[in-house]
Amino acid sequence: MFLWIYDLPNWLLCVLLVAVSVGLCWAFLFMLRPVMIRWAREGGESSEERHNHMVDLVSAGAGLLYGLLLGLIAVATYTTYSDNQKIVDNEANALGGLYRDASSYPQPLRGQLQGDIKEYVHYVVNEAWPQQQRGEVPGGGVDRITAMYGLLSSYDPPSTGKVALHNETLTQFSSFVEYHRQRLTAVSTSLPGALWWTLILGALVNLLLIVTPTGIKLASHVLFSGIFASLIGVVIFLIATMDNSFRGDFSIDPSSYEVIRDQLMNRF
Repeated sequence: MFLWIYDLPNWLLCVLLVAVSVGLCWAFLFMLRPVMIRWAREGGESSEERHNHMVDLVSAGAGLLYGLLLGLIAVATYTTYSDNQKIVDNEANALGGLYRDASSYPQPLRGQLQGDIKEYVHYVVNEAWPQQQRGEVPGGGVDRITAMYGLLSSYDPPSTGKVALHNETLTQFSSFVEYHRQRLTAVSTSLPGALWWTLILGALVNLLLIVTPTGIKLASHVLFSGIFASLIGVVIFLIATMDNSFRGDFSIDPSSYEVIRDQLMNRF
């Protein structure tokens, strides 16, 4: 939802969301303030006090509920982002372990398997990752994984010791395949559209409520409502940047694979 925002730099996205939030808040303020003052004062001073008391009660309840919602969603999106980062790290580490295990095989199998692993890392860094950043699920890894499995399944260990090493390699390979599948699933994982609409409608309700009190100087009302609106914009920006883990400036990068490639595969 609203995926075009990930084409913007983070600073611009933050400024945009804060500006929209503050702009809407001040628009509500200048449109509704005269109406609210007139309504509140129709029954005299006691009527205005009752109006403000009721606004305080509703604003406190709505603000509490919306604040809890924002906090829970922010924690959930950060947890998802961290989990996806772990998936990427685990896949890279499994590849590194598989590359080391391949060194125990005789030639030419050793060179073929290690060559396929290097080529897979090159593919992930240079082809798969740009696709993920565009929100596309890359499919080129499946054929490369199938080729690796073909090499491993063709090997017939000549001794008991080699059987143990081969089984360990197959276990490492299975872990790598599972992390690969999890990464592809995570590419398209994001908050449901209904939850985003709830966030937007909740923000509008709270912006409306913050401008309804009367008996406040206009300058003070503008200042404090603007601060409140800015905070809402910043928190929504935080949620948006973490929602799609592989898109935008604040996204997971392929550095885990680059470390394995540079520190292990290019040396051995």
